[in-house]
Amino acid sequence: MKNFLVLTIILMLGAYGRVVAQDAAAASKRANQQYVLFESERDKGTNVTGMYSYLLDSYENFMKVVEAPDNGQYLSGAKNRLRAMYPYLLNGAVYYSEQKQPSKALDFAAAYIEMPRLKIFQSELLPKDNRYASVVYYAAVSAYNLQKYSQALKYFQEYLSTGTDTQQKDCYVYMNMIYQSQKNYSEQERVLEEAIAKYPVSLDFLYNLVNVHIATNNMPKLLSAIDRILEVDPNNDKVLPIKARILERQGKNQEALDIYKRLYALHPDSFELLTGLARVNFNVATEIVNNGATIANDTEYALVRQRASGYLLDAKDLFLKILEKEPSSKMYMQGLAGVYQYMDMKSEYEVLMKIITDGASYTSFPSRLLAYNEALKKTEGVAQQQESAPVPVEPAMLVIHVDSFIDGNNNKVIDAGESFAVQFSVENKGQGDAYNIRLRLSEQQGYDEYFDGPRELDGGNIPAGTSKQYTFRYLVKKEMPSALAKINIYAFEANGFDADPSELIVNTQEYAMPRLRVADHQFFASEGSSITLGKNGKLTLALQNFGSKTARNVKLNFKLPNNVFTTDVPEMTIDSIAPGDVATLDYGFLVNKRFDGDSIAVMVSVSEDSRSSYLSEAYKVKVGEYLTASSTIKIDGAVRKAVDLKNVSLGLNTELLQDIPVGAVNRHRYALIIGNEDYSITGANAEINVPYAVNDAMVFREYCVRTFGVPDGQLKVVPNATAGMMHEQLDWLVNMASTDPEAELIFYYSGHGNNDEATKEPYLLPVDITGKNIRLGISLADLYKRLATYPIKGAYVFLDACFSGGYKSAAPLLAQKGVRVVPKVGLPQGHTLSFSSSSGDQTSSVYHDKKQGYYTYFLVKCIKDAKGDLTMKELFEKTNAEVKKATALIGKMQEPQYMVSPTWSDWADVKLKTPATMN
Repeated sequence: MKNFLVLTIILMLGAYGRVVAQDAAAASKRANQQYVLFESERDKGTNVTGMYSYLLDSYENFMKVVEAPDNGQYLSGAKNRLRAMYPYLLNGAVYYSEQKQPSKALDFAAAYIEMPRLKIFQSELLPKDNRYASVVYYAAVSAYNLQKYSQALKYFQEYLSTGTDTQQKDCYVYMNMIYQSQKNYSEQERVLEEAIAKYPVSLDFLYNLVNVHIATNNMPKLLSAIDRILEVDPNNDKVLPIKARILERQGKNQEALDIYKRLYALHPDSFELLTGLARVNFNVATEIVNNGATIANDTEYALVRQRASGYLLDAKDLFLKILEKEPSSKMYMQGLAGVYQYMDMKSEYEVLMKIITDGASYTSFPSRLLAYNEALKKTEGVAQQQESAPVPVEPAMLVIHVDSFIDGNNNKVIDAGESFAVQFSVENKGQGDAYNIRLRLSEQQGYDEYFDGPRELDGGNIPAGTSKQYTFRYLVKKEMPSALAKINIYAFEANGFDADPSELIVNTQEYAMPRLRVADHQFFASEGSSITLGKNGKLTLALQNFGSKTARNVKLNFKLPNNVFTTDVPEMTIDSIAPGDVATLDYGFLVNKRFDGDSIAVMVSVSEDSRSSYLSEAYKVKVGEYLTASSTIKIDGAVRKAVDLKNVSLGLNTELLQDIPVGAVNRHRYALIIGNEDYSITGANAEINVPYAVNDAMVFREYCVRTFGVPDGQLKVVPNATAGMMHEQLDWLVNMASTDPEAELIFYYSGHGNNDEATKEPYLLPVDITGKNIRLGISLADLYKRLATYPIKGAYVFLDACFSGGYKSAAPLLAQKGVRVVPKVGLPQGHTLSFSSSSGDQTSSVYHDKKQGYYTYFLVKCIKDAKGDLTMKELFEKTNAEVKKATALIGKMQEPQYMVSPTWSDWADVKLKTPATMN
């Protein structure tokens, strides 16, 4: 039996070998047959789909041959065939990709990718097409879309190994999504960390890392990931709330408070931030009070209450805001009740706790508090009747002694925002006992409305010849004004033996603290009009104290991202900033050529000695972004009258805006002023922009109003006007003349001009139009025609632009060759004259030192120097001379020109300054 079994096994093994050999033979036969058919279809070129079908079938069968164990006699042929078909596999992948058949395309792409990895080709390198990386990426994305995640991951890794940068970032994005869908958090974390190492300022990968650590509930790593985001963007409102909540749960309430305060200042309408800020204020106050619970000394305990009082007052205000929105919130009613309890507001506390017990809404609080106080009065009256004082046999004689006044900072002043206490004794010097004493505090001028705390205490009975000590404690509201408070303490006795009131006179001080803010900031480039790699930049800050106390020892700490280096010290100190004053400082930095972010974030933290004002801000500038020369910030917000705030602007500072000549208002004048500076909307880089065009417009606007007498309501200034805006505003200007025969129209433009390549007709270019669509701009011929639509007294056109194909910026507009040609210029019509900044094939230059265009600067300067008292002809001649002289010095001769309607004979004597007699 044993021999039989052995024989059977041997026979079976032999049969298996014959089957494998037959399979290899069959596969080789099939593969060669399909390959021949592929070649036939390829040569005919009429059946592309059939050709690739034969090719794929041939490939799959040759792969069976390669994988067969006993394939020796077939392997060489298979190898030769596979080598021959290798480039056609790539063609097949491209073909099916174009046919929108991703599954088929993936089959060919996978074959093309896998073939070089076969063992039979390890001794030789199959030549990879220059499209190899693109095919690998396409295969990976196709596999992802077909939910073949293992294959997708394999090909994304292969793409990364090619060293091609183009789609690397997307590969990490897809790999992250795959691992996330599989809940493979360890691999997802690994991929994200690898991506972050390559793209350290790409917040999307860091955001996903935060989600990984939330999913795995890894708090240390979560906080670390959040801090990494905040290094790039300190005011990131996506992760700051998460960090604040974590710190709050960890009991780090002061740290959480700092974050909530910053966020709430930025998003005052956020209910989530409102509730968080209320909670941590209350928690910080509770910590302070609990830590000081064992202090016996009243003065020291007053300091503890002082520290807690500011947080409690803030918590109270915040809880009230919350309950306005969610009056049924038990949690926040309990918080408010806690504040009332600490502040000894017994009635408010008991009413609110009863509302919570009843499950009622906070909306019932005012009416229930009123009812409670009314009932309390009645109860006290009944109690007094029931506990009627004994008929006196001998009189009581009560005397009040103020023992001490204790305030939080021990300066013997009631400061807004602090706590204070009045300790006093009531002595009975009479022969009879004093019964049912009521003690009450009142300020004669009504300033006690700013005291949060009980107004009345139960003094009990005081036997003859004895005394008792009492204390009134208060928190002072921040609205407390500076004044002289006259505080009276009364003692009322049941039988009418009342004490003479005692008086405490003490100064009150309004809320005094330094409060700092960055009132304005601006980035500057050391060269050109944008900050670029390998160049220097500068951030200028205007730091303002809008508090009522001098800020001393103000420290500014700066932090820069990787590959950006400071050219100044990282910490700057300002000795002091008085209330209302502004300190301006510059912080320089250098960007190296390895910086790979799209924006540079300069992080600034500001502190001062009192620690009552702290800032932590980030200021960003995009690499290559055009930096406008004029940037004025409007400072809003209520400020105490005692602080005289100065206007703050880091923008244009020019002598042209000083001592502007003043003319009378001319109600027949209308002006449209356009400054087209930022052309980045067209998709071009910053160098396409027109430096200082907005400055030009703003300066010209001031002269229109003050010197030319244009009423405010009859003047429009449009910075960076689109095509729609320019046409719309020009319609407005023309329509103003339709009902006013005495109208004078002023049209000013600073920006790009160009000419139609075919017709050479000049156009003004809106910021959203390139040379390719130039006819969507404003044709000069059309401008002159429209200004002459109605009979008017005059239309005055001022153009700081050139139309030759040479530009005020460093580069030509899109779709233009930059070849200078002499444009065809249409003539003004009616009573229209036009002054323009250059002639023929000249360009119009910018005066960098003055942050304006040469033409506009000297045009306005001539008006200023003449105090506005010059004719149009004089204005042209003087401007022409100054511009020619100045631009000749820089080697870019620019000669302004004028054109006037042939039918307007007396234009030369027109004056723009309005006479004083004009109405």
